[in-house]
Formats: sequence, C-alpha cells, structure tokens
Amino acid sequence: MSRKSKTQSAVSESKPQKLTDRKRASIVQAAVKAFQKYGYFSASMNGIADAASVSKRTLYNHFDNKEALFEAIIEELKVRVEQLPACEFDDSRDLAEQLTELAHSEIDFFTSEDVQALARAGLSRVLGEPDAGQQVDQRFFIRRVTAWMSEAQASGCLLEADAEFAAMQFVGLLRTFAFWPTIVHGDPPPSRRKRNQIVAHTVEMFLSRYGVDENFQQS
Repeated sequence: MSRKSKTQSAVSESKPQKLTDRKRASIVQAAVKAFQKYGYFSASMNGIADAASVSKRTLYNHFDNKEALFEAIIEELKVRVEQLPACEFDDSRDLAEQLTELAHSEIDFFTSEDVQALARAGLSRVLGEPDAGQQVDQRFFIRRVTAWMSEAQASGCLLEADAEFAAMQFVGLLRTFAFWPTIVHGDPPPSRRKRNQIVAHTVEMFLSRYGVDENFQQS
C-alpha cells in the first residue's frame, strides 16, 4: 500500500460515507494540492476537477469558485482545532509543567503534515490578497489556550491581563520557531530536542512576564 501524501491526509480523517461527501473531500484535497503547487491565483478550477477525477459540473455543484474552496480549507483547519483534546487548568499541578504540556500539544498540532498542508494552501491566497485574511478569525485557533489562560488567571496563578493577548504571545513564540520556518522557508519540522528547547525557553519567557511567583515576576 502506498504511503498517503501530505495533501491526501489533509482532509481524510472525517471519513465521509456518502458518495457526494467523498467527491467533495476529493475536490478539497485536490485544491489543497493545487494551491500549494501553483498558488491560489494560478491554480485553475479545471485543473482541480481533473486532479479530483470529477467533472467540472460536479466541481461547480460543490464549489462556485476558488474562493469557496479557500473557505472550505479554512473550515477544515477549524475542524482540526475542534478535534484537539480539551486542556483545563489544574491548580493542584505545577504551572510550568502544565504550560510545557500545552506548548508541546500546540507544536504537535501545527507541525503535523495535514495541518501544514492546509496552512500552506490557505496562505497561498492570504499572502497575495491580505484582505482575505480578514475572513479568518485568528482567535478561533488559539481559543483553547485563551481559555486555559483565563482559568489560570482566575485561580491566581498568572497575573491578571488580557487572556487572549497572553495566549497570542505564548502561541506566537512557539510558531516563530516551530511553524513559520517550515511554512515559509521549507525547513524540516524541528527535532524532538529542538522542540524541547523551544518549549523550555517559551515557558521561561512567558512566566517571567505573567507568573505570580516571585521567581518569575518582572522587577
């Protein structure tokens, strides 16, 4: 059996049963591949139909245009976020240990092959048409981290601050070293050793700003 490609795995986990759902999934898979290879603006609907082994009529029955395909890709990314396990703050556990687990979970998510493929496909439009990025609610992709921050603040374990902004800083540090180099420069995903280093430094920096323990508070 051949190994699944990054593009093929990007929309396969929902396992649609109906023929129409399978065709729709094939079309989105083909769009992900085309947007990555040719870019959003150069990819053609005809080429996507051919790659998905469907007629142009079938393609347009599901998606009116490339914008609709872009929206489907963003929705698929949201599905991936919703599939992530819940993370609840536990005031009986060490704060740094929980942040470390949360950081590793985030890195594992956005360095996975399917998420990387979907992200590249979506960015192929956003980079050339910045206004399209306004359609994407970035807060959605950090909402579980935001919820964790809110719980930690409510328990008195983190300094009172804008929980969403704190979550953006935390995830942003992780993405800077573990996500963007792969997406933009084509670097390989960070090794386990590199991930541990990224996480350790991120947690240390984050707690130096938001930790309530005297060892972490800013002077």
